[in-house]
Amino acid sequence: MVVYFKRMRKLLIILCMGLCFVSCTKAQNEKEATMKEYQAKDIVKLINKGKTILFVNAIIKDDLDFSAINDMDMASPTCFTAHVPSTIYFQSCVFLGEVKGYGSKQINQKNIPVKTRFARNVQFLDCDFRKGVDFSEARFDEGVHFNKSVFRKEASFNNILSIGQKNQWWEIEADSTFMMCGAIFRGDLNMMDADFKQDASLQGINVNDLQISNLHSAGGFDLSTSTINGYFISNYATCEDMVSLSFCKFGGRTDIVGSTFEKGCEMERSLFYGELNLSQSNFKAGLNTKDAHFLLQPKTEETHFEKDSVPSFDGFNINK
Repeated sequence: MVVYFKRMRKLLIILCMGLCFVSCTKAQNEKEATMKEYQAKDIVKLINKGKTILFVNAIIKDDLDFSAINDMDMASPTCFTAHVPSTIYFQSCVFLGEVKGYGSKQINQKNIPVKTRFARNVQFLDCDFRKGVDFSEARFDEGVHFNKSVFRKEASFNNILSIGQKNQWWEIEADSTFMMCGAIFRGDLNMMDADFKQDASLQGINVNDLQISNLHSAGGFDLSTSTINGYFISNYATCEDMVSLSFCKFGGRTDIVGSTFEKGCEMERSLFYGELNLSQSNFKAGLNTKDAHFLLQPKTEETHFEKDSVPSFDGFNINK
């Protein structure tokens, strides 16, 4: 009798899970069925006319290439710049094709790179990118925001420049590789609650304040050679693979409280000008602080290191 009830309970759990999955799939399909479809080329036409781009609950078909607009000049003998004068605002939209701000133009049978400059605010809020996203080398004169957006394929924001004071990227999800190498933010970057299913690289970024609390990274997370001029907050993060914070300069307070590092964490040769708080964090595979320098003694209350070994926290010496 006991075995019978256990089997029945197991069947009921499986049935409930199946019903939930079917309900969620049905709800998603019904939502997309009520969304209006637009061709990407029509959006480019609106930009060419200087119109504000505002789409909510829309499906964008085909590839959307911001570098393919008419307003273009030759920034150098080896590069063109495409100028987007419009405010860009997408909310709860699905992009079926690629979304690009980096392309090429053929001159004398040679492909010349085209970078995109956005004069106004750029916002993709709660959007679903089904294919690749590439805004490499783009310039954002006001700010760039991707709150709650999902990247199904590879996403590249390498060497972007954002002049805006606030750049909101909280609750983003990346199912594939996410890259933001060499990016420059003149203001702050908020990536709180970001979820990276594979490797994520922010190597060499330059930013004022960086907030990545509640970060989840299933792959490697690379912040090496970066400059954080203000505070760096990475509380309650969960990192399942290697994390590199090496060769960095942390200009302000650095909080890594209550975080879990399943594999190694590197801080080799990094400079910490402000207070470093590692309280309640768990470095299961150790913490490498070789040749790193600390202006203040880090806080390590209830911090767990591999085999209870405490890494070296040398005093600050700029000439060492």
